[in-house]
Amino acid sequence: MPDTQTHIKQRIEQAHKRARAWQRPVLASYTWEIPSFDAFHIIQNTETSHYYFASPDRTLEMLGCADALVLSASGPERFQRLQYDWSLHRRDVDATIYAFSGFSFDTFVRPQKNMWEAFGEASLVVPKFLYRRLGDKHTLTVSTLVSAKRSVEQYLIQLADQLAQFNALHAPDTEKPTYSQVKDGVDHFKSSFQQAKQYINEEKVEKIVIAREEIYQMSDEAFPFAQTLRHLSDQQLGSYVFLYQPKREIGFFGATPERLLKKQGPYIETAAIAGTMKRPDTDSEAEIAKAQLLQDRKNLEEHQIVVKAIKNALNPYAATIKAPESPQVLETRSVYHLHTPIQATLDTNASILSIIESLHPTPALGGSPKRMSVRLLRDIERFDRGWYGSPFGWLNTDGEGEFVVAIRSALVHHQFVAMYAGCGIVQESELESELEETEMKLSPIKQALGFHPVAPGGNPS
Repeated sequence: MPDTQTHIKQRIEQAHKRARAWQRPVLASYTWEIPSFDAFHIIQNTETSHYYFASPDRTLEMLGCADALVLSASGPERFQRLQYDWSLHRRDVDATIYAFSGFSFDTFVRPQKNMWEAFGEASLVVPKFLYRRLGDKHTLTVSTLVSAKRSVEQYLIQLADQLAQFNALHAPDTEKPTYSQVKDGVDHFKSSFQQAKQYINEEKVEKIVIAREEIYQMSDEAFPFAQTLRHLSDQQLGSYVFLYQPKREIGFFGATPERLLKKQGPYIETAAIAGTMKRPDTDSEAEIAKAQLLQDRKNLEEHQIVVKAIKNALNPYAATIKAPESPQVLETRSVYHLHTPIQATLDTNASILSIIESLHPTPALGGSPKRMSVRLLRDIERFDRGWYGSPFGWLNTDGEGEFVVAIRSALVHHQFVAMYAGCGIVQESELESELEETEMKLSPIKQALGFHPVAPGGNPS
């Protein structure tokens, strides 16, 4: 640790000199290897902000605690503005720095106050402490925004005090709250479905994705973020697990199977995931169900719309785009999805946020055509999607990153929990099957919270 302290001091001194010369704050950062860490134990023990991202196979795990730098943007140009502000800080640093970033589904601001106010339309956070595991390698990165107005010693003392919190004694597990339903969202979903079918019949859209919002009130305001994430991590293998918790009593989390974009050098990976079927209860029925999904006309039509739109969005950036001719079946714990992996090689220096802007929302979460679908959704849905169905992930100062589509998710706002699920509506969609699909998609979150899925009308399924 003495060597680590020396290196941290050197980085802060260097940033302090630059801040004094350039007359603006400068990021300082230092990374070193640590034996291991338990992300959920840290979340349980600390009262800072928390940001979490884990890959489907759990070979990559990242936990950010506290804020070193927070950038935000709003309006139609939010992606470009955030990228520009991030680029100003990128040029200041010599080391690789990681940030977490998320966006709202739309920039349409509803006049009434809502539970998403703490999130904004676009956000990027460099955590003060970043725990990162890649394979068997565990690292800790300390970052801070250094201003010439404070001394180097003040920064060192503050970092040492905060880091000591992470070595605190184990906090006892909190009791799981009980939940009472405030809104099941069924009537609103039925209304949205009818409006969506009308727009499709009028040929305004080919496909449109409607969401259902289900809200519960907790018996205790202390939501068990750590326990819930641990459950999702254990039970939802094959899905990304994520958390954006800007305040102790406010957070957005989920377990999503859907990658939006991964960028590594000039290579990018994305996927079309659209078309859903319930996973059978027995293995003997599994192969039959998969075959049925691969031959289902409605699901195949919905899926091909997404594949086509993603390829079109990548065309301006890509020298080559590769995708299999036919979809595969992606298995999650509760459902099967049609899945087409898509790979591309870039022929431009486009940033990861620029490409994400072109992709979002794919027809898997918005519809087709994209602009018309988003505009119509503003009328159809009388609640704010917030960050549901939106890009969330990480990026670094080397231009790399990975973002997911934030579905199978829930928002915690003080004593309320809002859960979200959506369905793609096409000409052949039927109301009852779409409503049942929302139940299947809500079930992972409900199980993580400790209660069984509730069928429309409030009766246990």
